[in-house]
Amino acid sequence: MRLEHFQYIVEIARCKSMSKASKKLFITQPSLSTAIQGLEAELGFQIFKRSTAGVALTEKGEALLHIAEDIVFQLEQIKELSDPENAVSVTINVAAVPVFCNSLMIDLIQQLHRDYPFINLNILELRPCKILPALISGTADMAIGCYQPSTKEQILQEANKNGFAVEPVFEDKMICFLPRNHPLARKSKVTFPELQEHGIPGAVYNDHVMMDSYDCITTGDAPETEINNDTYSFTDRASIKKAVSKGLAYATLPRLMAYDDIYVTSGMIIPVPMADTNMKLTMFLAYPARGSLSHASTVTLDAVRTLFTKMSELYAEQDRNSKEAEVRSMRNQFLVY
Repeated sequence: MRLEHFQYIVEIARCKSMSKASKKLFITQPSLSTAIQGLEAELGFQIFKRSTAGVALTEKGEALLHIAEDIVFQLEQIKELSDPENAVSVTINVAAVPVFCNSLMIDLIQQLHRDYPFINLNILELRPCKILPALISGTADMAIGCYQPSTKEQILQEANKNGFAVEPVFEDKMICFLPRNHPLARKSKVTFPELQEHGIPGAVYNDHVMMDSYDCITTGDAPETEINNDTYSFTDRASIKKAVSKGLAYATLPRLMAYDDIYVTSGMIIPVPMADTNMKLTMFLAYPARGSLSHASTVTLDAVRTLFTKMSELYAEQDRNSKEAEVRSMRNQFLVY
């Protein structure tokens, strides 16, 4: 029995597939299968049950997995004792929704590059309904997703069924993105009727998170979105923002999409709160619930948590300032009259 055998067990259990695990372990599938068969012969019991659907742990395999996870975790701690400058490079596969990639992904990469240069991120930008399937299939090591109240239970159930934790880390809301010359761009808040009265069409992401169903979490199919004749439909948010900046449309997007955005900072797009909707969007972290995470995974998760904490503090300060400005404006109007 060798130490790498424990890593094999953990990865196969996580991927539920020999072929997927072999790719992540950088060995051939026949070599991995041979190693597990040899280990089973040495131990005298079967670790995995094999079928056309993949592999699953036997009862004794479950018990062995817990031991293997502890050993792999201890190995990670031993590696931490080495000089960070000489640490072995580690790649973490992160599945993330577009709103995070658009707003905070570069900040995350910069932070890890500065503090943990041995960690490399492989970013998989996926629409919300593809996030958990990427984690379940083993394509991603961790995920940054989002849900609405209507999709929350389905996500939690699917994650729990497959042994993943879902940790809410940030609550966002939808706001309106307007061209700078739009008549409503200088208002403190806008409503949907007002937007419809002022002529320009809306721009929507035709696979956006404002969906009625999350059935695609298991099927991999995205729900259809009905598009009106006076609505532009795009497959990416960059095109939406460009259309808004050109004065062709308005858009309702998560508030995070305005963070450190070139269109917003240059004044070409004005983000305005919505007065007649209270739609919430919860950002979450998803990762294996069972066993110990690697040091690199733990560090990456902590870095994401820190970024969302800073965003929460930033938004709280902005909301306070906005409220104070609104109160001052109302007071000035009262004095005038």
